[in-house]
Amino acid sequence: MLYAAGSALLGKEGAMACTVAVEERISEHYNSQIRSLMEKDPEKYTELLQLIKEFRDDELEQHDTGLEHDAESVPGYQLMKAIIQAGCKAAIFVSERLEIFSKKYFKELP
Repeated sequence: MLYAAGSALLGKEGAMACTVAVEERISEHYNSQIRSLMEKDPEKYTELLQLIKEFRDDELEQHDTGLEHDAESVPGYQLMKAIIQAGCKAAIFVSERLEIFSKKYFKELP
């Protein structure tokens, strides 16, 4: 992602700031998926819920590692984080819409 390359120019702390921003947004997305499946039928989705929780926990671990490695020390950290998370949110939105589109128009695909 372009954010990662740009943040790496700010050194190790910049790369960690990017990591924190991305992992936080992805963890929030996983939590949203977990809530949605829990509301629908948690027993039906037990295995999927476990898998999503494992992915989320991995993201949170990377997030915490970024914080431990001085991510917040980067000048303009809050602004950088907000911009990166907006990009992540947009990417998630587009991927969800592509999934809906492909299911609607390409039913023969798995």
